[in-house]
Amino acid sequence: MTFSRNNQIDKLKKNDEYDLLIIGGGIVGAATHTIASNAGLNVLLVDKNDFASGASSRSTKLLHGGIRYLPQLQFSLVKESLNEQKILKKRLGSLYRPLKLLAPIYIDDGFADLPKIFQKNFIAPFAFKVGLLFYDFLGRRKKAEKHKNISKNDTFDLFPKLKKVNLNKSFIFQDAQTDDSKLVLSLLRTAVEINDSTAINYLNVKNISQKNKLYEIDLFCELTGIEYSVSARKIIAASGVHNLPGDYKKMSTKLKMSGGAHLVLKGDPLEINNNGVFLPKTEDDRVMFVLPWNGNTIVGTTDVEKFSGTKDNPHASKEEIDYLIRHVKKYFDIENLEYISSWSGIRALIDDKDNSTKKIMRGHIIEEIDKNFIQIAGGKLTGFRIIAIEALRQLFNKKFELQDIEYEDQIINYQNYYNLSDLEHSIKHYCVATPVDYLLRRTNISWFSEDNGKVAVKEIENHTNFQNINFDSFDYLKKEGLKNI
Repeated sequence: MTFSRNNQIDKLKKNDEYDLLIIGGGIVGAATHTIASNAGLNVLLVDKNDFASGASSRSTKLLHGGIRYLPQLQFSLVKESLNEQKILKKRLGSLYRPLKLLAPIYIDDGFADLPKIFQKNFIAPFAFKVGLLFYDFLGRRKKAEKHKNISKNDTFDLFPKLKKVNLNKSFIFQDAQTDDSKLVLSLLRTAVEINDSTAINYLNVKNISQKNKLYEIDLFCELTGIEYSVSARKIIAASGVHNLPGDYKKMSTKLKMSGGAHLVLKGDPLEINNNGVFLPKTEDDRVMFVLPWNGNTIVGTTDVEKFSGTKDNPHASKEEIDYLIRHVKKYFDIENLEYISSWSGIRALIDDKDNSTKKIMRGHIIEEIDKNFIQIAGGKLTGFRIIAIEALRQLFNKKFELQDIEYEDQIINYQNYYNLSDLEHSIKHYCVATPVDYLLRRTNISWFSEDNGKVAVKEIENHTNFQNINFDSFDYLKKEGLKNI
């Protein structure tokens, strides 16, 4: 059976009892689904919005080893992340992309993540060098993967627009990136079309109750208004910033939320030549990234406790956009910086009343909500496999492992302009249910086109039956903060 929404709804009608219900179709939910179904479990995954429509399509796209967590003494988290890079490189195929990152250190800037005692000009390069040595050691990296010192001349040859004044020292080290939303969709398609499981977007869990040894789940389709009822032996909630449904709301894990805005620059105006740059110090003592992304450039991220928009549709505020532009200009010689789109993602952080969001540990927790019902909270993109396996082992006495994902080259090769062939393929194999699913998460059309996909919406609706659902694509794109809608 193909991963079309119609097929998945038909399958739901024929099967109303499952071994496992997963609430949330982000990276952790999708990985849990794939791993569980690969182990022979009958799994249903639902999301009240589209798959990957939360933080899992709004990240900085890095599968990073977490070098910035070394000064926080989170050695086990860094070691775990570096080990995950090796595993994911084998499992993700073309969705794992090695990336070289430049770390320039400027006089009077130091490096924001270093302790203040190591920020001084004479010690900052040495302290960062020691950190990189330890990073390579924890990752058991081979010679070709280890960091390198590079001279000032080589730095400016590689990054001609980087500011030359006050550069103290430069290093290049190895990390990795991915296309987050396409990774989620590839995991789900593998689960559905290879493992014969079920995943449905725009299906909201309205309430959960217990009956005998089963959970009874009431579901509501956000697009058609149709209601469904299913039962499940066990439940995993991986719903990010959202509370648990119905009567379980008051038992939701306490979270702190942080908004992270990004800009998309057309092409390579900063001449980073398919490499990344670690901007060492922002005005609020953080770091930032400038990264290549599918022929364009990403700048991010901010860290704000009061984000703009809603949990479902956060967007970059004017203040955040100005902040990002200001810091690019701090480190690059560029007078006018034009961006074609922006987005914001909300990080779900483990609540720590004593710390600001930028100081909260990026680890995860798995809380028991009820017997055979757990909730996953926190975590970061690189750790999705470990988090999923840990959650499953808490509920099932089985062997779990992430299989090689399938078909990833198909979604990677979608064009970033409206293409009827790609649209039809994505409806059939990647569960596209609305025009914005295709424009924002199966392709990058709305992020990369000058009109942010405005014209494409009309063309898509003319070739499909999407106009028959209760969904306003233009309103959704406006809520995303896309500037030309």
